[in-house]
Amino acid sequence: MTRLFAHCLTLWMLMVLLAGCRGQVSTRPPIHLNPNMDNQEKFDSQEINGFFDDRRSLRKPVPGTVEVGGYERLHNAELNRGMTPNGEFVKKNPLDIDMDMLERGRERFNIFCAVCHDRTGSGMGLPVRKYKGLSPPMSFHEERLRLIEDGYIFNVITNGVRTMPSYRHQIPVMDRWAIIAYLRVLQRSQKTTIDDVPGRERAGLQGRRS
Repeated sequence: MTRLFAHCLTLWMLMVLLAGCRGQVSTRPPIHLNPNMDNQEKFDSQEINGFFDDRRSLRKPVPGTVEVGGYERLHNAELNRGMTPNGEFVKKNPLDIDMDMLERGRERFNIFCAVCHDRTGSGMGLPVRKYKGLSPPMSFHEERLRLIEDGYIFNVITNGVRTMPSYRHQIPVMDRWAIIAYLRVLQRSQKTTIDDVPGRERAGLQGRRS
C-alpha cells in the first residue's frame, strides 16, 4: 500500500511539473537582459518621416561631406587620381623613379597586365593568340600611347576602359605608378637609337655593326 501511494505521489508530481512547462501565451514583451540596441528607435529604408517636408527618412549628405578615403584624393589628387586639381591628367609620374620601383613595376606588370598586353606591351597576349576573333588590346608602342599622359594610364588602370576592367582593388596606388614607370621603359626599349647608348658603350656597338 505504501509503495502504491509513493507511485501515485510521484505520478502526480510529474503531472504538475508537465503542466507547469506548458506555459501560457503572454502579450507582454520578454525580459531582455542584454538588449544590445536591438530595440533602438530608428527609421527603416524607405520609411516615411513626417519631420521633413519631403517625408523622407534617408537624408542627403550635407554640403562639403567627404566620403571615406576622399580626403587623400582631394588633397593629393595627382598621386591618388592621376589628375591635377583642375581635372587634367598629370603629364609625368609624380613619384621618384629608381631601379627598385622599376623592378616592382615589372613584377606587377607581368602579374596583372602581361596576360593580355604581352610582356613586351604589344597587345598580343595569350587570350588573343589562343582565341581567334578576340579583339586585341592596343599596342603600347603606338605613337598615341607613347605620347599620352601618365595620368591617363593611371586612370585606365584605376577605372578600366572598353573591355578592360578596373584594377583599383587589385593594384594599390603606388603599384599603379610603378607599372606606368615600367611601361615607359618598355616603350623606350622599342624606340631606342644609337644616341641613347652611353658614349663608352656606343663605340663597341658601332664596331659590331660595321
